[in-house]
Amino acid sequence: MLVYALVILVVPRARPRTAVLLAVALSWAVEFLQLTGVPHALGRRSFVFRLVLGSTFNAPDLLWYVVGGLVAGVVHGVCAGWRSRAPVPSSVPVPVPVSVSAESVGRSPARVRRRGTPPM
Repeated sequence: MLVYALVILVVPRARPRTAVLLAVALSWAVEFLQLTGVPHALGRRSFVFRLVLGSTFNAPDLLWYVVGGLVAGVVHGVCAGWRSRAPVPSSVPVPVPVSVSAESVGRSPARVRRRGTPPM
């Protein structure tokens, strides 16, 4: 679910299905990377690498990454559905075009030049 949240932070307009696929793929990539021993070696050098990459491969984690991604995707989809169905308040003012007449700005109509007409 944390990886899902990171995917949404990087790609905020991602659809839930796309975000689930990206989060699961990234999680699986890190898990399979643990088979190489690289995360273990990096983890000995830095505590941060150990937290982010882990140290040992655990096959059941692959299933739990899918479950966490699906739960996060469902929550995201439900929240997005609520947002799209939100009623528009009826008290929102509608902009009304304003026309400016020559009298309202203190000029006589004879002195107001319209756009596109040659000067007198």
